[in-house]
Amino acid sequence: MTEATKRPRGKETAEGRLRVLVVDDSPVARAVLRSILESDPAIEVVGLARNGWEAVQMTARLRPDVITMDVRMPEMDGVHATEYIMAYYPTPILVVTASLAKEDVDFSFRMLEAGALDIFEKPGGDDPVALRACARALVERVRLLARVRVITHLRGRRRGKSTPPLEAREAVPQLVPNQGPGRLVVIGASTGGPKALQRVLSALPGHFPAPILVVQHIASGFIQGMCDWLAGEIRLPIAVARDGEELVPGRVYVAPENRHIVPEAHRIRLSERPKSSPMPSVDVTMQAAAEVFGARTVGVLLTGMGSDGAQGLLAIYKAGGRTIAQNQATCTVFGMPRTAIELGAVQKVLPLEEIAPALLEAVSADVTVTG
Repeated sequence: MTEATKRPRGKETAEGRLRVLVVDDSPVARAVLRSILESDPAIEVVGLARNGWEAVQMTARLRPDVITMDVRMPEMDGVHATEYIMAYYPTPILVVTASLAKEDVDFSFRMLEAGALDIFEKPGGDDPVALRACARALVERVRLLARVRVITHLRGRRRGKSTPPLEAREAVPQLVPNQGPGRLVVIGASTGGPKALQRVLSALPGHFPAPILVVQHIASGFIQGMCDWLAGEIRLPIAVARDGEELVPGRVYVAPENRHIVPEAHRIRLSERPKSSPMPSVDVTMQAAAEVFGARTVGVLLTGMGSDGAQGLLAIYKAGGRTIAQNQATCTVFGMPRTAIELGAVQKVLPLEEIAPALLEAVSADVTVTG
């Protein structure tokens, strides 16, 4: 075993810089990404890989702090490279893709499922202001992910064995509300959210007795792809929310890009106001839910950077609703839950695997399931 292989991941160079491996089959993209990343004196690009197989070899040899990984590459694509790296050399991986074609978006979410942490749209276009903003965001994301502790994913060691299919979807029984609307669940997430959502939502039964609103911060163009991916992983029907759509128990409504999802008594409204960053905002949705549903609201904050959702969860708490936050040990980034906890807005701090049972308990008294 070489000294490079022995080197623990997460250690910085003697100069204190973060060590990044860039993986992309385009020499232009590799050069652009390297230039952007090394514009920050705290980052050193230690390797440039042309495909997934080179990425695996370089990861074993160089032990980088972060990997930026393209999706479609010759010899070995990003999915298989991510599976292998996360099985043998666990490293924070940022998916960087320029293509929003459905097949490539599906690949991106398969990479998250295999252990990658987040998705970032590849810098492009001719607008210098937009390019500078994108470059700053990329550097910020890499620096953030370098602090994330990742775990081994054994699926890469089981290559060749078929993955068991999702259980047959349960027939959705008729849901009979008691007087007035039942509970409403609002879930907010950011970095690491898609995989956390998959874990929570896949553990819920098809007869879940409340509508679920999801606000997920994600790179532009990926919301529909995330819904398509989750639709194959969970029993509940899920879709990007539409303006005026009826709130139905047992359905998952995902906020679209650049519009807030605002619940009313029986319907959803999509709004471009207030202007906020990020947009859609977890705070806006949770505060509206607290106003309309009051004590019948259940708010959940999952992994994510920043503070969006903390004030919203506080509004739900003050209205008498139930509030839950993912614990630090199971978060990719503890920013959003931590802020809500520090505000005193959280009743239960739970590991990811305990959130679905807590949701079932919270909503079980509000509807009667028949059939």
